[in-house]
Parts: sequence; C-alpha cells; structure tokens
Amino acid sequence: MNKLDIIVPVKNEAHTVSALVHRIASSMRKADIAYSIIFVDDRSTDDTSSVISILAHYHPIKLHHKIGKPGKAFCILEGAEIATAEHVVMIDADLQYPPEIIPEMYKQASQHGVVVANRRVYKSTLLRRFASRANALVFGRLLFGLDCDIQSGLKLFRKEIIEHVDPSMVGPWSLDIPLLYAAKSLGYNIGSVDISFERRENGQSHISFLSVAFEIALGAMKLRLRRNHASPTFSHL
Repeated sequence: MNKLDIIVPVKNEAHTVSALVHRIASSMRKADIAYSIIFVDDRSTDDTSSVISILAHYHPIKLHHKIGKPGKAFCILEGAEIATAEHVVMIDADLQYPPEIIPEMYKQASQHGVVVANRRVYKSTLLRRFASRANALVFGRLLFGLDCDIQSGLKLFRKEIIEHVDPSMVGPWSLDIPLLYAAKSLGYNIGSVDISFERRENGQSHISFLSVAFEIALGAMKLRLRRNHASPTFSHL
C-alpha cells in the first residue's frame, strides 16, 4: 500500500512533467517510500496528457482528466478523492518547488497534520515576494494564527483533513487557508521545512498573481466571518 499519494495539478506542462516525475522517483527510491503520483490535467491543450501517459508505463502514475470547475484548488480536491494513501502531498508541476524535500516532510507526518514547505529563499520578483509575505502575515498569522507559508504550493497533509474542508470556502486558487484551518479545527498542529523557491524555467504561468492574491484575501475574510459566527464542530480522536 502506498505511504504517499502525490497530487500534481497540470495545465500545459508538457515540458516539465518528465523532469518532475524522475526527480520524485529518485527521491522516493532513496527514501524507500511507496508512492503514487496523481496528475490532474486541467484541460491542457498541449501534449501534457500524452507525456504523462508514456511516463505511466514506467512509474506509479494515475492520470485524471479534470471534470469540475477549472483551477488548481479544484484539481487538488478531485485528486484527493482518488487518493488512497493516509498522507497526501500537493506540489506544482513547474519545478519551482523541490520534490527532493518530500521525504523530509514525510518524516514529520507522524507529528503533524500538515507539513508546509516554507519558502525561505524566494527567487522571484520583489512584488511577488512582498505580496506573499503580506498575505502570510495579515491573512495567515493575524486572522488565523497560522505561522507558516500559507501560499506554499508544496504541502503534505493527512487525507482526512481535506475531507473536512468546506467547499464553499474554496476558490480556483485558494485552498490553502481552508485546508490549514480544517487541520487546526481537527486538533492537528502544523509543521514546516525550509526550501528554496526557484524561478520558473519552462513555460508560462497560467495565473495572474494579483488576482490570485485578491482571491486568497477575500476567501480568508469569508472564512474568518464564518468562524466568528459558528464554532468548529470537528474533533480529532
């Protein structure tokens, strides 16, 4: 049985998926961790699906074609429905997050409900770095007491946590705070490891960073207002 299911949302990532799969495979083999990769293709128009289908002949890969609404967050929700392992990893396909850190995150899985890859070294534009840090401070730490990189695209979590996420609080790109809030509501704590966040080398980003930042901020406010009017009913045994 797999110890980890690794969910990778993809859209037009034909140039990166092969390198990502080989880096994951090498890391999991060295750490002796049984795993599978669940690619959720969000209606790619390039050769992404074909490349993944070829890789699936040699690696433990499942390819799921997106059914519901577009967006990374909804890809992860659909991927989690397919996952069978107790622990799930979400990671972007663009190689900005290092899959080599996943075994280190898994070592913390017995102590934490969620393990977040904190972007201590952030190789991106000044505006993006500032907006990310501001969101983490205002909408993570001040509103919800989350002392971690809330927007990190690399997280490991217990599968049961995502089953308690309120879908009405999730937007196309804003799963992170609802997931972390659900973990805390269930009584789990949150661990972290530090990483270097690399610049994107291939392809183009499919999102507007400012619109995503606004979506995350709006979603955080909605969740905060809901929390003020209803106490969590979850319990962690």
